[in-house]
Amino acid sequence: MGDHLLTGLDDQQIEAVTATDTPLAILAGAGAGKTRTLTRRIAWQGAQGSLDIRHTLALTFTRKAAGELRARLHALGVRQQVTAGTFHAIALAQLRRRADDAGRALPQLLDRKVGLLIRLLGGGNTALSQARDVAGEIEWAKARLVDPEGYEAAAALAGRSPSLPVADIARHYERYEREKERRGLIDFDDLLTGCAQAIESDPEFASVQRWRFQHLFVDEFQDVNPAHLRLLKAWLGGRSALVVVGDDDQAIYSFSGADPSYLVDFPRHFPGGSVVRLNANYRSTPQVLVAASAVLPGGLRSKQGFRAVLADGPLPTITAYPSDSEEARRIAARIRDQHTSGSPWSATAVLYRTNAQSASFEAAFRAAGVPFRVRGASRFLERPETRSALARLERAPRAAPGT
Repeated sequence: MGDHLLTGLDDQQIEAVTATDTPLAILAGAGAGKTRTLTRRIAWQGAQGSLDIRHTLALTFTRKAAGELRARLHALGVRQQVTAGTFHAIALAQLRRRADDAGRALPQLLDRKVGLLIRLLGGGNTALSQARDVAGEIEWAKARLVDPEGYEAAAALAGRSPSLPVADIARHYERYEREKERRGLIDFDDLLTGCAQAIESDPEFASVQRWRFQHLFVDEFQDVNPAHLRLLKAWLGGRSALVVVGDDDQAIYSFSGADPSYLVDFPRHFPGGSVVRLNANYRSTPQVLVAASAVLPGGLRSKQGFRAVLADGPLPTITAYPSDSEEARRIAARIRDQHTSGSPWSATAVLYRTNAQSASFEAAFRAAGVPFRVRGASRFLERPETRSALARLERAPRAAPGT
């Protein structure tokens, strides 16, 4: 039964789909078909009767990734039975249900820390940037299960170097927590620890959640932090029914508290766990794979046998520019000059690391007459923090005329 679900998989993917031992970690580089293998495993194991699809939870970290999970499960015919979502969304749903059952309202969810922190910092022209820095440190601390009292020591141990003194961060963190409590608010970080604490302290609630979710799957496991891990282990309740997939080369969230060692040292964190490796890259040419290995410290070179399936392609090129603005100007000019009539502008993409970097590209594209849109964030001048800063600059001359 379900043998069609193995069609098109290579031998290592088939091993990952059909392996019966759990806990199980599937280690795979970029382009190795991690999510495909994960969803095929859910559907195939369900068809074999090895797991109950109706009591299966598939977890990831972003709404977009959760949507992709649901789409793939739908294509395999099991979407209606499997619960798929982000850690935060599932935790919020469980806490709301618990509050409803107890006849009380869940505290209001705070969308953004920055707004509350700006008021606590007293406003002013520097409050926005300080609030964002403090918010980032609070998020790191909560991801690492560090309270305000323990922040200074934890920050020193981790080598954190925020823009404000760590003692000031700790003080603002404590004030932030008190203000939240006074206003009856919780933030997104509280969802993870709150749900874990509820399961750990309420046997009835724990038994209901563990009955509902008897088989757990986690995509992009390299992004798990201590708060995620605490909740995951609370859901498991000592059971072994866990399958994760991930790639330590794609662990880019250590700055915000993620710990890729949970993936790399999976059997240590989940005793009795086994590991399957996917070594075929279906996305990149050999030249791209070699270039990637050169810039990843220990990265692909540590994945023995990791290979490209595609045929040879052109060599990647690297170009350096003297400044951010010159880089943006030259890239915009190259895109304009290489564009041919009849081809869509959307066939070209420019990738950058942080949202703030989009400003120079937006200006360069306008100057070059290149149509564009910003994905994943609003345009720089349309962002709330940018509008707020510009509004303060406009008010400043009126508040202090003649200066």
